[in-house]
Amino acid sequence: MIAPKQITVTIDGQKCVGDEGQTVLQIATANHIYIPTLCYLKHLSSWGGCRMCIVEIAGSPKVVPSCATPAVDGTNYSANNDRLRQLRRLTLELLFSERNHICPFCPTNHGDCELQQQGYRHGMDSVRYPYLYPALPVDTSGEYFALDHNRCILCTRCVRVCDEIEGVHTLDVAFRGEKNRVVVDLNGTFGASDTCTNCGACVAACPTGALFDKAAAFRGKLNTCQVVRTTCTECPVGCGLLVFTKENRIVEVFGDHDSKVSLGHLCARGRYETWAVPRERIVQPMIRTIHALKPVSWQQALREIARIRGKLDATQTALLVSPRITNEAAKAVARVAARFGKVGMFVARDESALCEAGTGALEGTNSLSNADAIIVLGAQPSRTHGVLAAKIRNAVRRRRAKLLVFHAHKSDLDQHADICANIVSLEHVFWDRVAEALKNVKRPALVYGAAAMTPIGVTVMARLIQILESNPSRHAPVLIPLPTSTNSQAVAAAGVEPVEDVAPWLDAQPLQYLHIIASDEPDGGARLFEEKPVRVLLERIDCVVVQASYQSELTEAARIVLPAAMWSEKSGTVTNIEGRELPLQSVLTPRGEAREDARILGELVS
Repeated sequence: MIAPKQITVTIDGQKCVGDEGQTVLQIATANHIYIPTLCYLKHLSSWGGCRMCIVEIAGSPKVVPSCATPAVDGTNYSANNDRLRQLRRLTLELLFSERNHICPFCPTNHGDCELQQQGYRHGMDSVRYPYLYPALPVDTSGEYFALDHNRCILCTRCVRVCDEIEGVHTLDVAFRGEKNRVVVDLNGTFGASDTCTNCGACVAACPTGALFDKAAAFRGKLNTCQVVRTTCTECPVGCGLLVFTKENRIVEVFGDHDSKVSLGHLCARGRYETWAVPRERIVQPMIRTIHALKPVSWQQALREIARIRGKLDATQTALLVSPRITNEAAKAVARVAARFGKVGMFVARDESALCEAGTGALEGTNSLSNADAIIVLGAQPSRTHGVLAAKIRNAVRRRRAKLLVFHAHKSDLDQHADICANIVSLEHVFWDRVAEALKNVKRPALVYGAAAMTPIGVTVMARLIQILESNPSRHAPVLIPLPTSTNSQAVAAAGVEPVEDVAPWLDAQPLQYLHIIASDEPDGGARLFEEKPVRVLLERIDCVVVQASYQSELTEAARIVLPAAMWSEKSGTVTNIEGRELPLQSVLTPRGEAREDARILGELVS
């Protein structure tokens, strides 16, 4: 790759070095020269509409937006002088007068609002223009967030992030003049939208309180919160999180822009379901009496488990674990495996082969941004791996990459696909179309899920590989295995057998004791009951111990329940689908008497 040509400019009397093609704002920022912005956001295209970042060019009477003006070698720029400060203050006053910016009643008051911060920075204590006081609606119909048009400054950051990062273009700008405003779909609402993915990227991008999270409103000022970097464990992509906490509770969750996996983007599961969805926690050990589960101390619970296990042979016991456990907990499971008759990890149907196949190539998901053809086989990224789906949408919509989807269930990716096969034909006509679509492909990527491991899925994959190999000029396809379980590949690598069908696994030999580590499964492990025989089989086992964070049908079926730490209370590592070992940092103190999975397991067998 040829290195960009360096240029030198002068900004406010300071010599600054940058690369050819960079904007004045980018070079100023890199050289620690502050220029105020409102509509600019680092990872989005520049718009230049707010006029806060204006600069002067020596020899020209005009001012230009620095975010959208390429720097010219040898040019002298003024970024901070009395004239520019006065123009910026006038812009701020117009923004305040145009809508109903009543700060005391705004959830982003006192430090979190970029508009308010600029008002303070520019010494704005009054507005010389008459307020318009428009009667604007507030859309609170969304599941997780709301849109208050009264606080919108039309910076279009939400519109651009929806289009350029999430790739759905739910938001746009409509109407003219003083009626100009951001709209959802064709002037609809978030609650009625069939394109919004609830990723919350628009909320994270909003510089005011126009878009705000319902669960975070008035919980506290972000600039007074503790911020912890950790990893999302809702799926195996492993996106980076910035978690804001105060008084041992989560105030807000944002994406970490320093994350090499997600570059600051999140899906609805990572941004909201981790904390904004209420779940009933288990906060202390419980032992079942004749009538119900009764709270006990840890000593009592561990003593009872030891008493029961002491009467049994190892062959009469089993350990079944969730794939959501950390790498450290997986190693603890491997260490105690000899104490149990058998040890398994419950995974989705047809997913064992994905767990045992190993992780994909490092930079696998980011390679989608360079792929000229993406094949999705037996996977539903839009439903299970939202950030990956966003990368696919952007590769297709913005770079015109080809998309081929082979899956029995429909998804929003179908509308972008060159070929979409919900039912795969074996006729030559169909495969001739596939071959034609992949004819000149040079950088293909194959994203495959559990359904690719079925007989028809394997047949389709073989045909696709045959077609790709017939093109001698192509690169080897990037293979991205897509299990739905969070840490299943690393747990399998630790020596734990993946179990797709739990009922036959339980019924293979008589069991008197079963320990289930459901960890922080969102449903408390209740998905085990999707196999109808499991409930009956559990009733036959004398002692079922469930170690979980949340109450569920599974914990109701247990004889002993142990409180496990949830995602925000864990520390350690997980391994994502690219093979990256990612850190988990404890964000909150464990609630009640909850403990981490590895610690509980160690105390059980000590």
